[in-house]
Amino acid sequence: MPLFIGLPYILIEALAFWGVAQWLGTATALIALIAFLFGGLFLAAFEMRSISRRLASGNSSPGRAAGDLGLLAAGAVGVALPGFVTSLFGLLLILPPTRALIRSFLAKGLRKKIEDMGVRSFEATNSYRQHASYGSFSAQSVIEHDQLDEEEIQKWSRDIKPEDFGGPHGPNPQQK
Repeated sequence: MPLFIGLPYILIEALAFWGVAQWLGTATALIALIAFLFGGLFLAAFEMRSISRRLASGNSSPGRAAGDLGLLAAGAVGVALPGFVTSLFGLLLILPPTRALIRSFLAKGLRKKIEDMGVRSFEATNSYRQHASYGSFSAQSVIEHDQLDEEEIQKWSRDIKPEDFGGPHGPNPQQK
């Protein structure tokens, strides 16, 4: 664990344990910490089974279930980590009403980030795309093309033979 995360975590959890130990006593604080661990993991397992049943019966969308299961997993990790503060945050992710609030808040932020990423990727790929050019309106020299007469077109259409075109691989070599 990096020091800039580990040091504040240890300090906050130590201060929280000291405060609870001063309030309830050291033995009671240790029992409460163990109760948070097992109670939180039991509640997380119960909620995961509940979500799985709702999903199997078709009462929940797969996206919502995936979001709930992800938040439940994070909550289970929170209650499994030692300390009152992480257990409290873990329980907030496990309990259905607070989990729904957190899920909707995270979904709004995630939707915004996905939309921004889509716009940025479109702009980036659009800059590499070949752009069609249909000429310009500036004064440039005009290229003269040979113009076909009606007589030339009639001559070609009179002298045309199906063997001139061949099959899909070009003219028939036996005709040459």
